[in-house]
Amino acid sequence: MSVSHSVAAPARLPGHSAPVETPECEASTTHGISVPESAELHTAWPGWIPLLAIMVMVVCCVGFAVGRIFA
Repeated sequence: MSVSHSVAAPARLPGHSAPVETPECEASTTHGISVPESAELHTAWPGWIPLLAIMVMVVCCVGFAVGRIFA
């Protein structure tokens, strides 16, 4: 079944412009929102300290597993 009549374009109200497409890199809900960095982050630990703690935990777990295998 086909439609033989054309669909009319929606009427524009005076004083209103057509909507602008949102750029790909920016979501429309975050336009103009800026979150400042908190002061606590300026005195946070450097990135190598948590990595060192994780590495110590991994070495302990691997050492325990290897010790259980050979025990």
